Amino acid sequence: MIPVVLAALLWGLGGALAGRFMGEVPPEVLIPLRFALSFLLLLPLVLRLPPGAGERPRLLRVGLALSGAQAFYYLAIHATTVATGIFLQYLAPALLTLYALFRGERLPGRALGGVALALLGAYVLVVGPKGLTASPVGVAYGLLSALSFALYAAFSHGLKTPPLVSLGVATGVGSLLSLPFLLANLPRVLALGPEAWGGILYLVTLGTVVPFGLFLLGVRTLPARTATLVAMLEPVAGALFAWPLAGQPLSLEALLGGLLILVGVALNRR
Repeated sequence: MIPVVLAALLWGLGGALAGRFMGEVPPEVLIPLRFALSFLLLLPLVLRLPPGAGERPRLLRVGLALSGAQAFYYLAIHATTVATGIFLQYLAPALLTLYALFRGERLPGRALGGVALALLGAYVLVVGPKGLTASPVGVAYGLLSALSFALYAAFSHGLKTPPLVSLGVATGVGSLLSLPFLLANLPRVLALGPEAWGGILYLVTLGTVVPFGLFLLGVRTLPARTATLVAMLEPVAGALFAWPLAGQPLSLEALLGGLLILVGVALNRR
């Protein structure tokens, strides 16, 4: 569980720093750049430790799921708001819980209550009293990002391939899928300023390679439903880091929502 907690902390830190170090980079530019640069960074490791033939089809599914999770998330926040996109993506543990119940798995009441508390906490912390601001298209993107994130965790559970090699293959799939968008937006890429490039490089290293590698390390043994629930610590970390880094004081809603998420995760710790 510790690697997933660390991944959530890094994702939260990236969210807190995004406003300081990144300008407005449209998703059709950010998504392919994030995949391409992450893949190039991990390519030497993939070539040195190529995955076994038995896991390659599964790694392809991991790559497709990761591509969907990232693409639909950025499309969701572009069509709605960051708060709405984050909340909708973190419906992933609820989807995995419903799937487990559909399959006839018997989950203890405390686990189900923990998922409900975590979702309530995410709504209070991320969305707050203003409520969801979303168009039907934005909601659709958000739900697709939640489904993709759930599939990413489910497909990654139990992988024997080293986490960074798995991530290298997955980002390679994402790079291939997003290559037409990268080529179509090449003039916009070349026009990016130093501040935007600094934010992108941070997002590639400490926002993608390291945290997603940690998440893959954790989900090798941690069930996907639990891993996605623990990942909901991201908005808690983001609120805590935003206090000293961005000067955003902790509100009562943030404290209450964060507490509910922590209780929900604790109830599902096993």
